[in-house]
Amino acid sequence: MEPMIAERVQTRRFRLLDAAALQAGIRKPAGVSGELSCVKSGFLDNRYEIRTGDRPIAALQLSGLFRPTVSATTDDGAWFFEPVGRSIVVRSQHPLRELATVDLSFSDHGGIVRLSDGRAFLFSSDFWKGRAEFQTPSGDPVVRFRFRGWFRPRAEIDILERGRQLPELAWFTMLGWALIVGYL
Repeated sequence: MEPMIAERVQTRRFRLLDAAALQAGIRKPAGVSGELSCVKSGFLDNRYEIRTGDRPIAALQLSGLFRPTVSATTDDGAWFFEPVGRSIVVRSQHPLRELATVDLSFSDHGGIVRLSDGRAFLFSSDFWKGRAEFQTPSGDPVVRFRFRGWFRPRAEIDILERGRQLPELAWFTMLGWALIVGYL
């Protein structure tokens, strides 16, 4: 197996949805851990990887210092998270279309994710406790993040039962990390 080079992040054959199945213990290929984590690939760059064990399954690149534009890729596709006023627009790259809007005007610690099909989710974050999560409007958790670190932030990601059922799970998970490191 070739070593990973931080400047050339490669996504492997593992899809983000497969990693959620690994976390649930549904199936586990040899040599792959079911734990999801997010790490900064270098000290001075704005590139992050979501990994299962030591294998990257997704990559995020932040462009800009304040309110950055984020590009995110997995085997499932590629997305852009672009700031527009106090909102963030989520767009798929292929085909180019708007998938959701994140309204951050209600709180400095979270927002409302409104999908183009009318569904909504809440995102809440507590920086001092190192926790963030997506929830349904009724308060059921979907995806949780436990994060730490200033200069090289990292997080453990828990995809809960409700999250495993989401077709948007791949970009949803990356959006959560982008909100933590880039916007809140």
